[in-house]
Amino acid sequence: MLTLLSLVVGSVFAQEADNPIVFAMPVLTVVPDARASGMGDMGVATLPTTNDQHWNASKYVFNEAKSGVSLSYIPWLRGIGTSNINLLYLTGFYRIDNKQAIGASLRYFSLGAMTFWGEQQEFIKSSNPNEMAIDVSYSRLLGEYFSAGVAFRYLRSDITGGSYNSGTVFQPANAWSADIGFYYNEPIRLGAMTGVVSAGLSITNIGSKMNYGYAENEARGKTYFLPTTGRLGGNLKLDLDYYNELSFGVELNKYLVPTPPRIEKNEVTGEDEIVAGKDNNVSMLKGMIQSFYDAPGGFKEELKEIVIGIGAEYTYSRVFSVRGGYYYDYKWPQHKYATLGAGIIYYMFSFDVSYLIPVVAGLQSPLANTLHLTLSIDFGKSMRRRTFANN
Repeated sequence: MLTLLSLVVGSVFAQEADNPIVFAMPVLTVVPDARASGMGDMGVATLPTTNDQHWNASKYVFNEAKSGVSLSYIPWLRGIGTSNINLLYLTGFYRIDNKQAIGASLRYFSLGAMTFWGEQQEFIKSSNPNEMAIDVSYSRLLGEYFSAGVAFRYLRSDITGGSYNSGTVFQPANAWSADIGFYYNEPIRLGAMTGVVSAGLSITNIGSKMNYGYAENEARGKTYFLPTTGRLGGNLKLDLDYYNELSFGVELNKYLVPTPPRIEKNEVTGEDEIVAGKDNNVSMLKGMIQSFYDAPGGFKEELKEIVIGIGAEYTYSRVFSVRGGYYYDYKWPQHKYATLGAGIIYYMFSFDVSYLIPVVAGLQSPLANTLHLTLSIDFGKSMRRRTFANN
């Protein structure tokens, strides 16, 4: 049971990380849609899609379609031999008018059937652990090329099935969170070519801590931060000619969660003391602010906590796309990987697929062989090919 708890509360990669940041529901950080996954896991500033609820809901008002719905499926962690851990992501949006849009999504993470054993290897119970998130969003155009959006989310993490072990009662954890995002999207002309330059900023999963259980002699148990994430990115899409389009961009993101301090035992008192960094047992708001200056390794370690995603997409005749990217996380070796993807559009339907390729030699990455599959339907979208004259 404790193994399962450490798997879901924190990270499946923590044992290989350099002073990892621990938080609840890491599944919230998993990229749900195949298009973004194929472009180096970036989506805060790319051209609008139906899946922007995860990245930056303010993009919805710039979507070419009137409304849309999308379903994504990820067979997760196949690189470590699992066969029953899956993530489903259902999302949709509706543009009320040319200035307003609403969106919603459901994220469901199933860990399959699991048997819980105690510390003495005694059988406790069988259960079907799962996590879910439900959210709604509203976005509005604030200027000709600028928009803002907010989202509100309910979270539930049931990873223990209400079990009891060694004097500790485990329970489902619940929380509320919010997102805020901004998006800039402006048509441009570069010589004979037209295009769109865009930029995005978002902070996601700003919310209450999660509590998975408590000891019998405690009023409450230890609480865990949500994976609050700040993202900043830019993207450029160029119409090379009548048939060919090229898009490329870069995104920076950072967990706005306190970094654990370096603790050593005092030889005189025998008590643990913080020798570097800061106490991470703080409130949510203070933790977000503290996350910029609390790393035990100082400013150098803070820079290492910034994750970089770069990606590109080539589209032919607005029907077929190929994508590639690279995701670089200095602190977690298994989070360095290349991405490949492709997509096809048939009238209002589109299907996208992506594939992750670990690039660090000698490491058995749990992300190896990870596929993302996404099926989307756009309603009220013009299929008329744009020309330089009508851009």
